[in-house]
Amino acid sequence: MKQLIILIIALTFYLLCYSQQSMQLSLQDVVQMAQTHSLQSFLVKNTYLAGYWQHQSFKANYLPELTLGSQLVNYTNANQLRYNSEFNTESYVRTQSLNFNASLSLKQNVGLTGGTFYLQSDLDRNQNFGSNDYTQFSSRPFRIGYQQNLFGFNAFKWERKLEPKRYEQVVRQYLQDVEATNQMACNYFFNLAMAGMNRDMARYNLLQSDTLVQVARQRFQLGTIQREDLYELELNLNNAAISQDEADMQYRKNKEALLAFLRLPADVEPVVVLPEAVRLKVPELKALDLARERNAVMLEQQVRLLDADRQVARTRAENSFQANLNVSYGINKTDGYYDYGKDVAVNGTIGNVYRPTFDDYQRLGIDISIPILDWGRRKGQYQLARSRQEIARLGAEQAIATFEQQVITKVLEFNLQFSKVQSAAKSDSLAAMSYELTTTRFFRGNADVVKLTLAQKSKDNARYQYILSLHQYWMSYYAVRSLTLYDFEQDRPLEADFEQLLDRLP
Repeated sequence: MKQLIILIIALTFYLLCYSQQSMQLSLQDVVQMAQTHSLQSFLVKNTYLAGYWQHQSFKANYLPELTLGSQLVNYTNANQLRYNSEFNTESYVRTQSLNFNASLSLKQNVGLTGGTFYLQSDLDRNQNFGSNDYTQFSSRPFRIGYQQNLFGFNAFKWERKLEPKRYEQVVRQYLQDVEATNQMACNYFFNLAMAGMNRDMARYNLLQSDTLVQVARQRFQLGTIQREDLYELELNLNNAAISQDEADMQYRKNKEALLAFLRLPADVEPVVVLPEAVRLKVPELKALDLARERNAVMLEQQVRLLDADRQVARTRAENSFQANLNVSYGINKTDGYYDYGKDVAVNGTIGNVYRPTFDDYQRLGIDISIPILDWGRRKGQYQLARSRQEIARLGAEQAIATFEQQVITKVLEFNLQFSKVQSAAKSDSLAAMSYELTTTRFFRGNADVVKLTLAQKSKDNARYQYILSLHQYWMSYYAVRSLTLYDFEQDRPLEADFEQLLDRLP
């Protein structure tokens, strides 16, 4: 009767599974789908794009910048203090005016010197209201100039050192994040594979335990086994039923986790296909050289050191003699005034302010700043920057040494994984054959319950260790790829189609 119930349960589960949409998934399938469908892949891509646009913004700083500015309305109606030249006095006069101005400017930064060239054109219109109502125009058709900090800190020079490295760090970090996504996919895949293996073993063990109990009851009636052996087998049957329920629940959790990660419909029933381990040996020195050359960690330390050097240079420049140069030349003209001698207002026109002749417009400014007494504040700031520079240098050395040791350790671990997989596969086959032989001997009365139980546990553990060794192999493989940014199986560097990433932008 119990065999019939178990058979009905198994048949029901079979029909339920195949009523769902079955999808066969290999590890490579899951990895590829993770790169195109998972939320993690979108996070990785947008992290790269943020760094890309920051780099584009940096490059735009060295391209000409054209700006149109305007104050459309500036209306004033108030008492203002004005000078009366006739009586040599100042008095408050009620004024009412409407002002408009517009400007067009072109700016070009110079990275070599840290200065800026600029070209500017301005137009102003001012309308006075009241008894002396008139309109005035003022133009500055062009003004060309250059401003420069003569002996100060050149921010442009340091940006040109830092930003390319930062962008290259973004590129390498993207490749590493892709490999991290691969590791996540690998983890979800093998978690489901392990849960599926546990579920299948639990069902097999339940059916096998029920069969053994039926045989044991017959043998007990014949007096060939003891009562405690029968109880032991019935206890195993009960435990097998509990294990099946737990295995089914764990399988469901891991299946839902994989489907959510890959953003697949909930009615998909994944059928995992275990991969084989590839016989591959990674040379330690080659991996170390590749990691030094390609890993983002190395660039990160270079950026940290450069940034510390920049802070020292900035502090030194800001705490010493300062001189700012601003020189410009242009032409201007005004039209419209009030003739107090004739007591008549003359309105200007916009056409007149753009006709010869123009007045010259020159400007030359040099500002200097010389520190004399600051009670050691500037010196303290400089020494603080130097201390932080030394801390950055020591931290970089320690980080690089730790990273290189990590690379060697991961490579050595990976090189051992293939032999572990082979040993685990052999143990799995031997344990399965041993269990079958022990079961057959038990049916014939040549093996006791203790040997049968031990053989079953050995079989289950050997299968678990085999899948676990495969899991560790592939996780270790993707870890080595992430550290070196190199595909040792294909013997080529890891790359990405960044143009395609940009083409997909809305």
